[in-house]
Amino acid sequence: MKVNDPEKKRHFDEKTRKYEEKIRAYLKNEVTVLEECQNDPDNAALKLWALSNDMLNLASNYLAINGVCRMVFEQRDETALGEARKAVSKAIVYIENIVTGKIDVPFSDYEENLAELSSISPAAKYDFTRKIGCCVALLKLGYGDNTKWHWSFVDIEGRYTAVAKNLLDLRKAFGNNDPSAPDYEPLLYHLNLVKSLVEQQAHKFQERYSIATKRPDDIRLAMNFLSTLRQFHLMLNDTGEAEETKKKYDSWKQAYENEKRKSRETKKIAAG
Repeated sequence: MKVNDPEKKRHFDEKTRKYEEKIRAYLKNEVTVLEECQNDPDNAALKLWALSNDMLNLASNYLAINGVCRMVFEQRDETALGEARKAVSKAIVYIENIVTGKIDVPFSDYEENLAELSSISPAAKYDFTRKIGCCVALLKLGYGDNTKWHWSFVDIEGRYTAVAKNLLDLRKAFGNNDPSAPDYEPLLYHLNLVKSLVEQQAHKFQERYSIATKRPDDIRLAMNFLSTLRQFHLMLNDTGEAEETKKKYDSWKQAYENEKRKSRETKKIAAG
C-alpha cells in the first residue's frame, strides 16, 4: 500500500493503533498456547478450541484495519487482508486438529476426539460455527468480487463446512426429537446450517471444476459433499431429497466419466 499523504498516514495510524495492539497480544498468546499444547497434548483440545476463537478475533482486527484503510485511503489494505486470511485458515486448522477436516469420514472415526469438547455446549458450538462463517464472509467482502483469490475461497469454505459438520454431535443431532430439551434448538439450527453449507459447497466445487480447473480432485470433492448431503437426508428419513441428491450425484459422475473418456480419445488422436 503506497501512501503519499503524511496527514492521512497519521490519521490511519491513530485509527489502527488499538487494533495493532490487540493483534500483537493475540499473536503472543498463540505462541504460548501452542507450546502448552505441545507439552501437554492430552489436554490440548480445549486449548485449541479457545485458540481457534482467538484467531477469529485476530482476523476481525485485521479486517478492521482494512476497513480503516478503505475509509482513509479509498483502497484495500492487501497486507491486512492477507493476514486476516491466514488467521481464518489457522482458526480452521486448530479445529481440524481436534475433529478432522474431512467431510466424508464416519462419525465414529472422530467421535472420541469430539468428546474432548464435551464441556462446550451445543449452543456455543453453533455460535462458534456461525462466527467462522461470518469471518469468511467478511473476508470475501473485503477482497471484493474482482480478486485473484475468488476460486481459492472455495477451499476455505470447504474446510469451514467440514469442521462445521464435524463439530456437530451427529448422534445427538439426528436423535433430537424433544422440543422441550434444552439443546433442542441449537442442535436443530446447527444441523440445518450444516445441511445448507454442504449442499452449497458441493455446487461450488462442481462449479470450480466446470468453469476454472477441470481438476479431478475438485469434482471428487463435489461428489463427496453431495454424498454427505445424501447421508443426512437418509438419516432424517427425507427419502425424496435423498433420491434427488443421488440422481445429481450420478449425473455429475457420468459427466466426469464422459469428459475423461473424451480426453483419452483426444490424446490418442494427437499421438497419432
